[in-house]
Amino acid sequence: MRLLLAVLLMAALALAGSVAQLGGLSFYEVSSIQDLSSYLAAHPGPTLVFVHEEGCPACEYMISNVFTNAEVEAALAKFNLVAVDTTYVPVSSIPVYLNGSVFLVENGQAGYSKPYFGPYQVPIIGTPTTLVGDSEGGELYLRGLLLGGLPPQGFLEFLNYSGMLNETALNQPQVSVRQSPGPQPLLALPVAFAVGAASVFSPCVLPVLTVGAVATAARRNLGRVLAGMALAFSAFGAGVSALGQAVSGVKTALEGIGGSVLLLLGLVLMVPALERRFVISMSGLQTRASKMARGAGDFALGLSLGAVWTPCIAPFMGVAAVSALISGNFLVGFAIMIAYALGLSLAVYAVLKAVSKWGKRAAARSIGLSKWGRRLELIVGAVSILLGILLLGEALGLGTWSATFGQLESLFPGL
Repeated sequence: MRLLLAVLLMAALALAGSVAQLGGLSFYEVSSIQDLSSYLAAHPGPTLVFVHEEGCPACEYMISNVFTNAEVEAALAKFNLVAVDTTYVPVSSIPVYLNGSVFLVENGQAGYSKPYFGPYQVPIIGTPTTLVGDSEGGELYLRGLLLGGLPPQGFLEFLNYSGMLNETALNQPQVSVRQSPGPQPLLALPVAFAVGAASVFSPCVLPVLTVGAVATAARRNLGRVLAGMALAFSAFGAGVSALGQAVSGVKTALEGIGGSVLLLLGLVLMVPALERRFVISMSGLQTRASKMARGAGDFALGLSLGAVWTPCIAPFMGVAAVSALISGNFLVGFAIMIAYALGLSLAVYAVLKAVSKWGKRAAARSIGLSKWGRRLELIVGAVSILLGILLLGEALGLGTWSATFGQLESLFPGL
């Protein structure tokens, strides 16, 4: 009996969160969405939820420059402070309750969303994302949503306009408040596309570049992989808002499929006998069927990448998309997100194709480099197997993909 109680106690401790020091503030670092709900039920009152990840420059800015500011610390003294590190706790949305308009801020753009009433899933389309509101009966009644970072004075204004402070105004306003935040849809689409293209060298794009590089080196169809990534990223952002956590099962399934594709691709590249069998089996099919099978595998790999990838918050894109989603304009939110994803995909495609072309020319000119063909296949195969294992671990809820790329992204904070 004692052994059973000890096991149950250890399991409870493993599932519970822990206290983390972010800047000068102590946050409760949740271990899951269920842990967040339990914490909210036990801690009524003003609450701040800070969603961040390792390797995110704006997250580090908020921790180092905002959460260490004396005025900010004083303003948050009576708040329940909750942190969600998506490096280890991958989440696609945060459950809240909306009771009217929400104050939205991103990169100096600010405004109030159209009124909405009822339960809602706030999509986490990038980090950092900060939610403020009142915890009551286990629900977070959302008042304000900050996408990206703000300087200390701007952060205090965000709290004030969200109705979380007693002050009616602050000196030297740093946000311009409008009724409907973000650019209009027709303007938001080209802006989101351009921002996506400019995000290609952001540290948060490392997973996309890595999988894209493996696909290119393995002679897969990079275009189909990136098309699947763009579609899944956008569909899950809008789908979570419209359908809530019901889409999480689909996301997990796609992660499992993508992991399996990467694992099989790596084994084919590394084991000659498997490669021969694969070539023979493909040649036995009709040409059209063979191309369709390969294309489906590439597209499925892209879908899984889009399901698991969370970018750093990009200027203009986040507030426009989330404003539309909170207002119930799911098609507009989807269009803005896919414009961003397509811009990024085209930039990644151009970069990887240019590098591939340069590599082929260099190999053709150098006998030494041309001998690396088989070795390169083995390296690409090993990387593909590793990525497959990480993605399968993510599908099983182990957080292996998020944790690994979070650590890698933290090595490139200056990008």
